[in-house]
Formats: sequence, structure tokens, C-alpha cells
Amino acid sequence: MLSLRYDRQLRISGWNQEKISRLKVGVVGGDYGAYYTLLPLVSMGVGERGEIRILASDIKRDTLLDQKINIGSDLVWLLLKINPLLSKRINYFRVDLIRDELSIFLNDLDLIIDTTNNPVSKAVAFKYAMKNNVKYISFSTAPCYGRMHVIWDYSNLSIDKIDIDFFLPEFKLLQQEEIISILFGGLASGTLSNYASNRKQGNEEIIYNLLSVNRREKPKFHDPHSMALRYKYRDPLNVDFTDKTVVMIGAGALGNPVAIAMAKMQVGKLVIIDYDTIEETNLNRQYCYYDSVNLNKAEVLARKVSIMSGGVTKTIPVKKKFTLNDARNKDLRSIFEKADLILVLVDNFDARADAADLAEELNKPLISAGTSPFTGHVAVYIPGRTRNLNDVMRYRDHASKTDRLRCIEVHEPSVVTTNQVIGALVALESLKVLKPDMYGSPVIRPITYYSYIRGRFEL
Repeated sequence: MLSLRYDRQLRISGWNQEKISRLKVGVVGGDYGAYYTLLPLVSMGVGERGEIRILASDIKRDTLLDQKINIGSDLVWLLLKINPLLSKRINYFRVDLIRDELSIFLNDLDLIIDTTNNPVSKAVAFKYAMKNNVKYISFSTAPCYGRMHVIWDYSNLSIDKIDIDFFLPEFKLLQQEEIISILFGGLASGTLSNYASNRKQGNEEIIYNLLSVNRREKPKFHDPHSMALRYKYRDPLNVDFTDKTVVMIGAGALGNPVAIAMAKMQVGKLVIIDYDTIEETNLNRQYCYYDSVNLNKAEVLARKVSIMSGGVTKTIPVKKKFTLNDARNKDLRSIFEKADLILVLVDNFDARADAADLAEELNKPLISAGTSPFTGHVAVYIPGRTRNLNDVMRYRDHASKTDRLRCIEVHEPSVVTTNQVIGALVALESLKVLKPDMYGSPVIRPITYYSYIRGRFEL
């Protein structure tokens, strides 16, 4: 059962599973940032022969995937269900890093990931990491905005020259937001994808701001109170999406994080189209299916979205392969005609090309996305504002050079981290398409993600 779990990431050129398997990683925090960092770490086998250590005095009470999390043991139980190979390797300590003496809980770690919105916790973790030459990642999230620091090398750093801004103080009055946390959890765990494949990783700052035109500018506020007023009310939890219908083509590695986001947004109706069956080889990146091997993806994901949305989102699974001809018949066509947004999240160019033509034909907004192990893209089509994505992304040209096959048949290398990042970007641009008055206009140029370049994003 478990022998094929890592097959797709083992196919990545240069990938060394042993390197991440032996790591001892500390994840500081018990909120959304921690949740969506732990999911990809566990899925790809980080700490299988080392340790994943969770440090948090309080655990966010919420539904993670399809399970209710109330206390630390609930979280550990779910993570072990996602990857049983980490049995006895995940440890939870009910402690916050609010004093230097508590840094004893960081002893013997290879990497510290502070996911909190607490500058004091970050200062304690960084002081320990620098003193002991431990790799350090720190990020915080808020509605529409997140910021992260990666420190891999201390040779040119001095604690005396570290500014307070390094500890992300603008987040201290803000609650973490789930979709941005999916993005930054993917970015943080993506550093370990680089590590496993021997890609160079340096010190850097990464910013993503949905309210910025280029998505990479920090908010311009002089104090946290002003920033809190601008960003807090844009939490999707406070925005009504129940009148929106989204059609999602593809329920695989991209579909998993996007479906989670749609559930948390509580869209009124989510149609999920996928004919494929869940395979063992999906489990390293499609964490919603941890208990569902050999079942249909669309049906399982529809059921779990209903649970994650608290029963608010009506889900309709469609067990069909998407093609333009099928979408033009009366059954599928009526579904697409009622959509407020179409998402195409599949791993072949034919389907992306067909979806692009269908969106133009029906005058419907479309978001299309694709990934490779270390890169991915998100492209948005808005009728009357942007060109057909076949003109922009040349899907039809690419399709003519490839075979139309399922991912299980072509055995493409793939890893959870890039899919989680791109899935989060799809969800964030969906906010703009569905509620432009609240979030502003979506991008008119493709967003490209590279796990190995500074800043990570190009627009």
C-alpha cells in the first residue's frame, strides 16, 4: 500500500528522499499557517526518519480537511492518517516561544519554521537558530497578505544588525487567514523541495499582497492599527459567496487546495468534474484523499468540500472526462452556462485548450493553471478584457505536440509544494473575479511561480 507513496517525487531529477526523510523540523504555531505547512511536509515524507515537532500552546479549532481539530492530539492523529510512515515521528508540545528559556524545546532541530503572527516568538526562534546555525523560516499571514523570511546562511548576519521589521510586526494585531496560509505553507515547505533536489537556497524575503497590482509590494502603513483596519474586513469568512457557482475541471493535485479554499469561502455551488480514480501514487500531493484510494476523485472531493464548508456549499460531482464536445451537449452545457467562474486544473494541454475556447464561447471568466515540479502558472481570462488563453498561453499548440493521457498513465514527476502554491494563487485570483468590488481586478498577465528564484513570482 505505502510503497508507491513517493513515486511521483522520486521521479524528479536529482531528488534525494533520504535528505528530507532524516530532517528534524520544528513547526512553531497552531493556527492556519502551521496547518498548511504541516500538510505538505507530512505528505512528502519530511521527518520520516527524523522528527516533526509542533510547538503551540493553543491549536486552532476548525475543520482541517474533513476532520474537526480541537486539540493537539487531533492534529497529530490526522497527520498520521495522511502519512502513516511518520508513526512516532510527530511530536506535539503545548508551549509558546515567549521567553528565551523556552527555546530548549528547539534543541536538536535542523530547521525551524515559525508560522505565528507573534514577533516575540519569531525573535526567540531566530536568536536560537542563529546561535546554533539552524536553518530558519518565518512567515505570517493576514487576509490578502503574507510575508516570509528564509535564512539558510548566517555568515553575513549579525544579531545586532537585525531590524524589528525582520520579525513581521505588522501582523501582530491580525488573525491568520486560511487561503493566504495555504500559499505561504506551500512556499515554506517548497524550500525543502529545493533542498531535496539540491537546488540552491539562499537568504531572502518573499511577499505576496493580493491588494497590490504586482502582488509583491508591502502595504504602506505606519502602524499595525491602520493596516488591521484595511485588511481585516477582507477576510473571505466575512464575505458572502453563497450566490456564486464555480465549475472546477480537475480534482487532482491542484484541485485539492483549490477545493479547500472554495469550501472555506463557502461558495454557493461547486461543480467538480473528474473521471479519474484515486491511486496510491496520488497520496504524496493530494492530501484530501488520504483515506480514499480506489474511489472516484470528484465524488470524494465533493463529499469533503461539503464537510469543510459546514454544509453551506452544495457540491455536484461529475464523473466524466472534460472535452469541448461534451461540454457543448445539453447536460454539461447547462452547468457551464450557470457558472460565475470556470477553473481548469488539469494536467493536459488539450483540456486547458478546450476550456479556454469554451469560456470565450459562453462569455464566462476562466482561471487556468498548470505545474511542473518547481514551477507553475496561473492565467485569467475575463470576457471583454483579456484575450482567449489559447492566444496567451498557446495551449492548443502545446496540445498538438502531446498525447492526451491521464497523469497515472504518463507518470509525470510531481510534488505537493508547487501544487499547493499554484492552487492557492488560483483561489486568491478567484476572490477578485467573484468579488472585484471587494478585492479589485484580477491579473491580466499570467502569474508564474519558480521555487528557486528570489521573490518566487513573476507577473
